[in-house]
Amino acid sequence: MSKVDSKAYKAFNHVIIATSVEVHARRDAESIKGFGVENIVTFTSGTEAIDYMSVNDVDLVLCDSELSDMAGAKLCQIMRKNTRRPVPIIMITLENRKDHVLDAISAGCTGYILRPYSVATLERYLILAKQLDNYPEIEELELQEAKDMVSRGEFDEAIEAFEELISYQDEAQRYYDMGCNFLVQHKYGKAIVSFKKAVKINDLYGEAYKGLADAYKGKGDDEATKYYLQKAAEVYAQFDRLEDTKAVFIEILKYDSETPNPFNTLGVRLRRQGDYPGALHAYKQAVELTPNDENIFFNMAKAYYFMGHKEDAGKNVILALKMCGDFPEAAKLFQRIYGKPWTPVISQAQETRGASSSAKDV
Repeated sequence: MSKVDSKAYKAFNHVIIATSVEVHARRDAESIKGFGVENIVTFTSGTEAIDYMSVNDVDLVLCDSELSDMAGAKLCQIMRKNTRRPVPIIMITLENRKDHVLDAISAGCTGYILRPYSVATLERYLILAKQLDNYPEIEELELQEAKDMVSRGEFDEAIEAFEELISYQDEAQRYYDMGCNFLVQHKYGKAIVSFKKAVKINDLYGEAYKGLADAYKGKGDDEATKYYLQKAAEVYAQFDRLEDTKAVFIEILKYDSETPNPFNTLGVRLRRQGDYPGALHAYKQAVELTPNDENIFFNMAKAYYFMGHKEDAGKNVILALKMCGDFPEAAKLFQRIYGKPWTPVISQAQETRGASSSAKDV
């Protein structure tokens, strides 16, 4: 295969191929070599690939849907959370079912290619991966400029600049809607590209809220500072940025000790939408921020209950009631799960036995 001359591929010099199928590894290596890539490392184990990335700078990952020790989506998720810098990950797979595509989107894949694929298809996704890596450059420069204004004490100018960045929310929604439409049409690669653009804009959006908070703090406006910190925390929580959410949440507590936990708020919204697994993930993140909040454990109990996991629901409602004995809603849920009123004595016995098989349904 002759090399393809394109500046779009110059950044991809060190590539990982992760697949448990030898013929797939050979095919992917042959394809990527055609774009001038010389440093290619192949792994059948996701764990080994992650270990390699922890000590080596990698430019691109081509990932199959299955490895010897984990699913490709799981590998992508771990890489996103643990690598030193963001790396484009393109999933190349035989799986064309919608649930696999959604898992890949959730894990943070940059692209999704179905086997067998053409060189032209891979070329298109390499270009998109490079574009997404740089997107949105102009807005990021504007964000940094606005932050510099805050550091110089130019608070009014900074507020104006941050508010302009926040106006890009409509553009993020447009890309999100495009992604949903592409999913319906089974255009999975385009769906992932659209969702990735929406996420990158929303990340910028959260940073702009945090910048507004800093600017209003400089002006001595505590109410506006708290408001924009809360908005930043909501965006960070939505995109599962635990450490950023935690840092902002701690800052908000300086202004309002009763401020709601942003992950708990997100979990409630997801549960009401029927996304119980997503709600549970948000609640578990919420516990990291406020581990002694009985409301979070009660909300987890409700999510488990609606999923039909009564044993897990029972454990969490008991934790909520132990933290706050005067909790009528939790007591009612306990009654539904176990078929008897809540008392501390009963709870000790139930914790060891699990939810009763004769528990009543709502």
